[in-house]
Amino acid sequence: MDVRGVPARRVGQWRPSQRQYSLRPGPRWGADRAPARRPAGPGPRGSLGGAAVRGTTGIPCSLLRARSTGKRISVRKLKQRIGQVGLGSIGRIYARHLLDAAEEVSVFDLDRARVDAVARDGATGARSARDLAAASEVIVVSLPNPPAVEQAFLADDGILAGAAPGTVVLDLSTVSPVTSRRMYAAAAEHGVAYLDTPVSGGAPMNGGVEGAAARTITFMVGGDADAFEKAKPVMDALGKVYLHIGPSGSGSTIKLISNMMSGVYTLVTAEAFALGAAVGLSPERLLEVFQHTDAKSYFMTDYLVPRLLRGDLDPGFSVALQLKDHRLAADLGDEHRVTLSLNEQAIHLYELMVLQGHAERDVTEALPFFAEQAGQSLPVAASG
Repeated sequence: MDVRGVPARRVGQWRPSQRQYSLRPGPRWGADRAPARRPAGPGPRGSLGGAAVRGTTGIPCSLLRARSTGKRISVRKLKQRIGQVGLGSIGRIYARHLLDAAEEVSVFDLDRARVDAVARDGATGARSARDLAAASEVIVVSLPNPPAVEQAFLADDGILAGAAPGTVVLDLSTVSPVTSRRMYAAAAEHGVAYLDTPVSGGAPMNGGVEGAAARTITFMVGGDADAFEKAKPVMDALGKVYLHIGPSGSGSTIKLISNMMSGVYTLVTAEAFALGAAVGLSPERLLEVFQHTDAKSYFMTDYLVPRLLRGDLDPGFSVALQLKDHRLAADLGDEHRVTLSLNEQAIHLYELMVLQGHAERDVTEALPFFAEQAGQSLPVAASG
């Protein structure tokens, strides 16, 4: 395997895995650079801050048109021409919300079958990201990793080859702050506004794809304030809360910290439920008690355990993506000289799950996986 030269750290007696960017053949990002270092203390990028904005407050009326269709989601129709690049498990949910909210929606994905499926719902299927960008005023990007984002933006038939000056791009992908700032700079050369706009769930029982489907997701946005204002109507069509965190890269930064925390929560929950199984406590009983103790966490009560009990282990949010985000968080820690010992342990454990064939399962798979490692079993309903 191709391995980065990152000094090994030890926590107790476990041996951290050497970090890498893929367990499968293919290119990996960041392989050609040593971990960046910068002096301690405040840097030139500015602090992360900003206020939450809810609903359509402040959206210019010129961007909205009264609707007469009576559809269930929006009361008014967006006049902007919208493009969507990336139609994976969550991307296609966004695309269908955009079809409900906007009059003109173009879509593109490298998988033509995905494009055709959304086109049957009323979207215009583009032949390339460049063609989509040429037909769009606002572009939503939802891709799985930094290489996919860079390809979508910088290729000869990519977004920046077709986007007109003044176009606003919302990149909902979870990528490194380095990638976000690189895309911001490349877009600026073309007069295009780039916002790193990763998302997360958080409303009761609405994490992951459930939050995307229910339009309750939160946007963490890095980039210019004027572009943020222009993007509000589209964020309002897709989610519930949008927060302008700060300059380019700040949205990606806080998303990696958030996903690092939720990934560790998952492993703590899995270990606790394995111990509970060993002493004869069912998941239902544990959840009943933990609802009223300081062990309670949103990710346990509203995502992991409900999925476990209904046997829903299809992503969701996959183990492979969770592992990718822990590796990106590790890079962020290296850059800022912060030791992330729990994050290193998480990388080791998620790598173990991937190597044992669970890469494309939802992170909830950690609960039965940990129980099995302990010689126990958790009752998992048959997935419907």
